[in-house]
Amino acid sequence: MLMRGVRAGLGVLVGLALLGPVLMGCTDSAAEPDDGASSPRVSAETSASPSPSAPAKPERPEAMNRDDAEGAAAAAEYFIELYPYVMATGDTEEFEAMSHRACGFCSQALEDVSRAQAQDRAYEGGEIAMTLVEQYERDEVTGIYPLDVEVTQQASRTTAADGSVVSSAEESVSEHRVEMGRRNGRWVVVAIAPRAES
Repeated sequence: MLMRGVRAGLGVLVGLALLGPVLMGCTDSAAEPDDGASSPRVSAETSASPSPSAPAKPERPEAMNRDDAEGAAAAAEYFIELYPYVMATGDTEEFEAMSHRACGFCSQALEDVSRAQAQDRAYEGGEIAMTLVEQYERDEVTGIYPLDVEVTQQASRTTAADGSVVSSAEESVSEHRVEMGRRNGRWVVVAIAPRAES
């Protein structure tokens, strides 16, 4: 499921709103994260369109129990695909446990969820699929496994308590560099950033 190799014709979101509004605007730990409430692909609307379905929680892959490159890729996929479920439900327990303190995207996403919950906003759609594009060897100094991924995110929208549409995003495809590390025997996301052009 994970080691799928390079896929032609890539092109997302996530504004990371990993991954929707947040993935497109995701940053590494050294940069200032974008506000997950908006992105170049997100626009405010005054009228509602057909409602996207509520995102389901992804299944945790067995390969996440491995401490090698395959385990790193499985953990990255799970984390990224968990994002829309977290945005829709406010259930951040697993997402937070997998977020390294250095991960700017992770902290921004968690802030976005908290803000949405406080403002009684509903997130719909935005299901994400990750494809592994390239995996690199483990860095001997930091212990980090870097990997390049393609993220495809379905259309999403955020609505206010009165049903009005606050923001929306069309289906999108983007590429990201993800850095995975280990903490207390578990995988953590150290960084998610736009993939540098080669």
